[in-house]
Amino acid sequence: MFVVGTPVFYIALLFLGLFLILKKFFKGTAFKVVGINFIVIIFLVALFDSVAAMLLSRADPFRISDNFYHHGLKAMANEKTSWKSDGVSFYQVYTNSLGFVDEINREVPMKKSGKRILILGDSFMEGVGYPWHQTVPGIISDRFKKQGVEVLNGAVISYSPKIYYLKLKHFLEMGLEIDELYVFIDISDIIDEVVYDYFVPKEFSQSELKWQELDNFFIKGSYIYRSTKTDYFAMQQNPYNENGPFWGGLSNFYILKPRWTFDENAMKLYGEKGIASAKKHIDLIRKICEERGIKLHIGVWPWEIQAHNKNGRKQYELWKEYTDKYHIDFISLFDTFEAMSDEEISSIFIRNDIHWNDKGNAIVADYIWQHILNNSGGKNEVAQ
Repeated sequence: MFVVGTPVFYIALLFLGLFLILKKFFKGTAFKVVGINFIVIIFLVALFDSVAAMLLSRADPFRISDNFYHHGLKAMANEKTSWKSDGVSFYQVYTNSLGFVDEINREVPMKKSGKRILILGDSFMEGVGYPWHQTVPGIISDRFKKQGVEVLNGAVISYSPKIYYLKLKHFLEMGLEIDELYVFIDISDIIDEVVYDYFVPKEFSQSELKWQELDNFFIKGSYIYRSTKTDYFAMQQNPYNENGPFWGGLSNFYILKPRWTFDENAMKLYGEKGIASAKKHIDLIRKICEERGIKLHIGVWPWEIQAHNKNGRKQYELWKEYTDKYHIDFISLFDTFEAMSDEEISSIFIRNDIHWNDKGNAIVADYIWQHILNNSGGKNEVAQ
């Protein structure tokens, strides 16, 4: 995709074609010198644009926009990527035919042959930074496999309850069969609900689908295209865009993400709106599950800063109250994390990052697995 991934390259080709046509009519040396220099400059801009896209952004080619549920992963991807800030800790990402992270590339039939579980969540459950077998869903899947239970992982970075609902609705309407749904709600989901407030799913025409493919192609290959779309067009479309002035810029947006749990100003800025939207969409998920006989589970955990400071309980209280009201299985890691020493807490997160490392993934997976075993029975049985 080097160079050809930028629209500047095609603009340069267009001007080259025009130049070759016009030089038949303009024989002067000045025209040729100006024309050639102009075209060379455009090709150089295309070159630098491609280099900038590679050096200044981690736009993974397997991450794509989606007209039904905002963004997802390309089906049957087999890509090497890096998440950690060192830029050298690479891991392999595989997706299946549904565009879900998986152990290998594989076809997933819509109809289940045995018990099937779907996991929805954000980057924590996607398992950023680690190969499948070291992620929470991967570890749980390996254990369930021995019971004859299939685990599908529909989690993707920056998801929130609205996107969980839209993705679940889309795949169920496509005919996907599942028995149980585990929705893992991150602290950052509240601010992301506000970010996605503008999004309306729609059925794309063939021309719109082609444009979406081209748009994804240019986003990956062109720094100019990506920056223009993010800094101007996206903000025109969405006033709550994470790069926008409403948040004070991208760096401040990330600072604000967990603050609704302990800062009243953040609660007023976005927390109240985000909570209302999150509860609305989790409620829609609950109703879909009830209609289809799907067993629903909801899980939460604190970020590292909340675990250290013991000040993230609003997240716990919000979803504990909701699950108690509707008798939904509730998985909370707040007590587990808060019982750790500061040194132990820091040891389970990627350094200078909010996500769990391989040790943290193993601890979380063990807790969830033990919770499943302790609460098995009836519809909640490990194997049927």
